[in-house]
Amino acid sequence: MSPQTSAFLLILLPLFWAILSWFTSKKATMFSTVNIEKVAIVGSITLLIVSLVTGLSSSMLTDAGTAAVGVMLVSISPMKAIVMLTVVAIGTILMRFSRNYLVGEACYPSFLRWMQLTLSSVVITILANHLVIFWAGWLAVSLSLHNLLLLYPERPRAIIAAHKKFILARTSECLMAGAFVLLFLAFDTLYIDEILYLVNQPDQLSQTQTGFTNTQLATYAACLISAAALLKCAQLPAHGWLINIVEAPTPVSALLHAGVINLGGYLLLAFAPLVAASSEAQWMLLVVAGLSVFFSALIMTTRVTIKVRLAWSTSSQMGLMLIECAMGLYSLALIHLVAHSFYKAYAFLNTGSAVYETLEHDISAHRAPLFADWLNAAFITSLAIAASFTLSSYQGPASPWLLMALAFTAFLAMRTANSDQTQMYILVAITIALVSFYATIKGVIQSYIVPAFPAPIGMFSLMDIWVSALLVTLFALHFIMQTFANHIAVKRFKQLLFAGFYLDEWFTKVTLKLYPITLREKQSRPSHAASVSKIGSQ
Repeated sequence: MSPQTSAFLLILLPLFWAILSWFTSKKATMFSTVNIEKVAIVGSITLLIVSLVTGLSSSMLTDAGTAAVGVMLVSISPMKAIVMLTVVAIGTILMRFSRNYLVGEACYPSFLRWMQLTLSSVVITILANHLVIFWAGWLAVSLSLHNLLLLYPERPRAIIAAHKKFILARTSECLMAGAFVLLFLAFDTLYIDEILYLVNQPDQLSQTQTGFTNTQLATYAACLISAAALLKCAQLPAHGWLINIVEAPTPVSALLHAGVINLGGYLLLAFAPLVAASSEAQWMLLVVAGLSVFFSALIMTTRVTIKVRLAWSTSSQMGLMLIECAMGLYSLALIHLVAHSFYKAYAFLNTGSAVYETLEHDISAHRAPLFADWLNAAFITSLAIAASFTLSSYQGPASPWLLMALAFTAFLAMRTANSDQTQMYILVAITIALVSFYATIKGVIQSYIVPAFPAPIGMFSLMDIWVSALLVTLFALHFIMQTFANHIAVKRFKQLLFAGFYLDEWFTKVTLKLYPITLREKQSRPSHAASVSKIGSQ
């Protein structure tokens, strides 16, 4: 099959969504809207299979050398295929869930239209092998999502959250546009695969017409791409819109947290050789994302509403994914992206049962883990991690293993504190199984999905030490907050955590001062026209 035919078949899926969205009229009846939703689900699965089969066949031909780089506007690879499969699966689940969730709502046709356009834009961004197409798809994702966030325009908090998201999205797009211009000046091509091929070529170290060398321009571009990824992934202090967006309907929140926000991680995966060649970009990601993980994980423990906890969890998880990309752990980042997408989709769609789960937890007997529970959990986890590390042929930083050891230690300590001996054996077996599964699946991904990615940083490097120090400090504070919960210093620290260190309040003040937003206020008397208030003008 020729590359041109393969490229045409690859774009059938996003083209199908885009065309189908126009048939979802604002005045459509529920019957016709549901029919369109059924067609969207069946068509999505069918076209996904066709796209993957034809695209991967073309990809194998490219690897065999029968096709050159810098030819196709769209392309497919095993990594792109996995991300596409995740996007289509999440999209079909959300469309099916929304049929019951939004039944009788006047906004359901609009939701279905903008959902399809958002999914179409995401797939175009994933498939893009051209800088202009990639940037256009990135922009279309943000604009489509903005309309989803405003399905209920009478909610002031939703409008303010969408307003902050709009500003940050435009900033991210400007940063990416600047990066792409620098890449074009450095390598004189707009094809992504050709740029990534030329990044590490020694014979490309020449001075351009701008007075800078290719390496310098590539470094600046990598830093701009890293900054765009940080904004897209809602890292502190530009995180408030992600927390406030829980005002949107649950399917929209699920789409955002399970799909769209992962584009920041995919951006770094798509330009992995470029970012890996720039230590400045790596350190930018490690410092900003590392601090975001640290504070977001602590702040999440003080939240009482399930959606807000999940939002803070997303900010922390996105920071962890960016750290993995900065350290060269691309196979781990890809696993994290897929696992986080399905987990967050399930978590948001299952929030309706959170009340019953909370009641069950409150009436059950539970206690805080004792010091002996922590020691016992640390001993068991250390044995499991050590055995898995010894049996696997792992070469890379030590911080991922340290993270697993600390995470499973906290898991065992908190679960075994409220269980009998038999349940403890089950928990230990689960821990060993999860550690073994992680080592196995990471090896498979590394060997067959992302074998051409740059090697990870070495063990006990300065970057590895920085990440390890953050993880140990985070675990120590979590232990102190659990063990000494009634201490006055711990209570004051929790008050600061509950306030989010007032970062979002300051960010919102600055945002509304620089770019005020107009809201429509409801009136008690229907005969009066809606008054308009200016937020942030004072």
